[in-house]
Amino acid sequence: MCIRDRFGKYGVCGVISVVVLALVIYLGESLQPQFFSKNLPNQTLAWNTAILHFIAFVPSNFVAYGLNRWLVFTPGRHPAKKELVLFTIISLLSFSLGEVLPFWFINNFEFPRPVVHFSFIISSALVNFVCRKFLVFEK
Repeated sequence: MCIRDRFGKYGVCGVISVVVLALVIYLGESLQPQFFSKNLPNQTLAWNTAILHFIAFVPSNFVAYGLNRWLVFTPGRHPAKKELVLFTIISLLSFSLGEVLPFWFINNFEFPRPVVHFSFIISSALVNFVCRKFLVFEK
C-alpha cells in the first residue's frame, strides 16, 4: 500500500477515534459543567481539562488501535498483546506531549474550549503516526 493511501486510511481512523474522544469530552463537560466553569481559576480549569482528556483517551485509544491494526498498518512485528501495550505507551507519550499545548493555552490565553481541544488532537496525531509506523506495526 502506498504511503498516500496508508496516510489517508490513517486519517480516517484518526477522525473516528477523535469523534470518540470528542464525544467523551462533550459528555464530561455536559454532565459535570461545574468542573469547566469560567469562574474557576485557570490552573484548576487546566487540570480538569487534562483529567477529562485522559478519561477520553481510554476509549479513543482502543478504537484507534483496532482500526489502525485492521486498516492501516501491517500487524505481526510483535504478538498482539505486546503490540497493544506498545501502541498504548506511544499513545500515552503523544497524549502527554499533546497535553502541554492546551495546558499552556488555558493558563496563558483565553482561547475557546474547542481550540484548546483541537490543539491537543493535532499535536498528538503527528507523534502517533510516526511512532506507530516505525515502532509498533511494520515488520
